Amino acid sequence: MNRNLALRRTLDAIAHLDDPQPPWRDLLQGMQQVIGGDSATFILLERGSELLSFQQVNVSPAAEREYMQHFCAHDILIPPTLGAAPGSWFDTHEMFSPAFLSKNLYYADFMCRHGARQMLACILDEGPQRRGGLTVQRSTAAHARRLLDSTRIRRVTQALRQGLARRDERARLWLGGAESAFAAFGEAVLLVTPAGTVLRASAGAQEFFGTSRSLRPRGQRLWHPDAQTQQALAAGLRLAAQSRQRVCLPISGGPAGLQELEMARAAPQLSLGEEVLVLVRIRLGRSQATPSIDSLCGAFGITPAEARVLAALVAGQSPKQHAGAQGVSVHTVRSQLGSLMAKMGCTRQVELVRKALLAS
Repeated sequence: MNRNLALRRTLDAIAHLDDPQPPWRDLLQGMQQVIGGDSATFILLERGSELLSFQQVNVSPAAEREYMQHFCAHDILIPPTLGAAPGSWFDTHEMFSPAFLSKNLYYADFMCRHGARQMLACILDEGPQRRGGLTVQRSTAAHARRLLDSTRIRRVTQALRQGLARRDERARLWLGGAESAFAAFGEAVLLVTPAGTVLRASAGAQEFFGTSRSLRPRGQRLWHPDAQTQQALAAGLRLAAQSRQRVCLPISGGPAGLQELEMARAAPQLSLGEEVLVLVRIRLGRSQATPSIDSLCGAFGITPAEARVLAALVAGQSPKQHAGAQGVSVHTVRSQLGSLMAKMGCTRQVELVRKALLAS
């Protein structure tokens, strides 16, 4: 493909990174073509080496399976790039000597066997809880520093960082609205990985952790001193991530006696790549119940179908999840959302939730 056309397509994909469901595959394909590689991957790791997300173009199913099951822990790019600034590029051809590579099992037994003799990697996210990078694989190794320092690649890298920053800001605003909506009712909100690593905790959650003698972060992961409760928590997070259904778990021993954790798969706009995250609500004993359909209809002059959509939002469901549960088109639900916003004088879903909770 023409490099200029590939560049335009890549920049177009980057321009849509702040969409709810960005064109990640188009981005990978574009980067592969701009760099001039045979395949491309996006890898997101939790706490250094645990795999959160693995996306690829032109990587064989066998190579993907082997990497996820075994070789991720031996990836030679992970240790030397730890702490590198986002936007930094690395080249295995200049990082490692031929003598080292010939004796390294990851390179000789995995990379070469799958036709990847060189990796060019760009760090995209580097934080205390997770780190991610985009890598282009080549079947032949050659010096690439001039290419990586070229105006073309600098332009793509800068656009990529700006696109990811826009996406991060949208996620921050979304979470801020959700936290504000539930804080008035004594509820706290957490964004966590399926393994329980806390990526974000609302002010209410931080206050709760400061006074709780039970549930709290330990080494950045949610932890409970009771082994049975800890097992139930781990199982609940996995189920919420995998099944797209809400999972409720009572937790005892906190500052208010009894709490309930409500866990559900987080909206895709909060994730990076195709990672799966879980949104957790800490509901104290004084927390109010979800308002009834009749009360919502009476309070806002809306139809029962619109009230069911509103109740689903309060319960933590996305429009797509509600459409699936009701057996209707997601376009129908979005149309009902538009009607709700007009009738209730709102411009965002979190405002609908706040008003619904107040009505109860």
